[in-house]
Amino acid sequence: MRSIPVLMYHHVLPKAGFIASAVEQFEAQMRFLAENQWHTLTSEEFAAFKRREFSPPKKSLLITFDDGWRDNAVYAYPILRHYGLKATMFLVTEWVEKASQAPETYEPLQHKECKNTVPRHPGKVIVNWDEVASMQDVFDFHSHTHTHADGYFETIPWEEEFTLSKEMLKKRLDIDSRHLCWPRGRYDSSLIALAGKAGFDILYTTKRGINVANGESETIYRLAAKKEAQWLQKNLRIFSNALIGKLYASVKPE
Repeated sequence: MRSIPVLMYHHVLPKAGFIASAVEQFEAQMRFLAENQWHTLTSEEFAAFKRREFSPPKKSLLITFDDGWRDNAVYAYPILRHYGLKATMFLVTEWVEKASQAPETYEPLQHKECKNTVPRHPGKVIVNWDEVASMQDVFDFHSHTHTHADGYFETIPWEEEFTLSKEMLKKRLDIDSRHLCWPRGRYDSSLIALAGKAGFDILYTTKRGINVANGESETIYRLAAKKEAQWLQKNLRIFSNALIGKLYASVKPE
């Protein structure tokens, strides 16, 4: 049985770091995909595969980015566009809104510095709505909740995390999104139920595993992308095969 690997990125920066790929590494990975005829799915194509409504090309994957860091626009977007690849970005909608209200000069900061910068200068490190709109030829955009449950600008109930995010995506991008990525990969059955009530039923985790066409979309597994193109080649081979990927994930869950 086939599985569709889903890659998880956060940052693409001049230098690699915690949850950050170096530009050189990322470019090598995307070049590998293009040169070896890997097909990058849109989020809707991936969802249709999960529902057994679409049969993607044999070598297919989904590329995802979490949070909406501005380095994704500065470094990742041009590389993806150059190689004709598609990707999905999960936006923390309040952060994008705040960044759009106070645009500033971009700074290529590592993850910890970015997190410290968001509350004071979101426009330096988070994409704004104009940048989001300009990248729609490569990216599709979905929810990473409204505040990421970080309380940088306000603290709100979980119900509002889902509803406000959904409303903002509709207002700014005219998207009625059903895709939700869990902040820090943390969730439970009660949050799944609340997300479902808000209209999110395609739910992305940070867990390693396989994604088969089984009609179930509450637990989408992803691979934390890192290292070089050889790492990518190895993991695509493993996680495109449901049996091998399941066994490998059980031995190495992280």
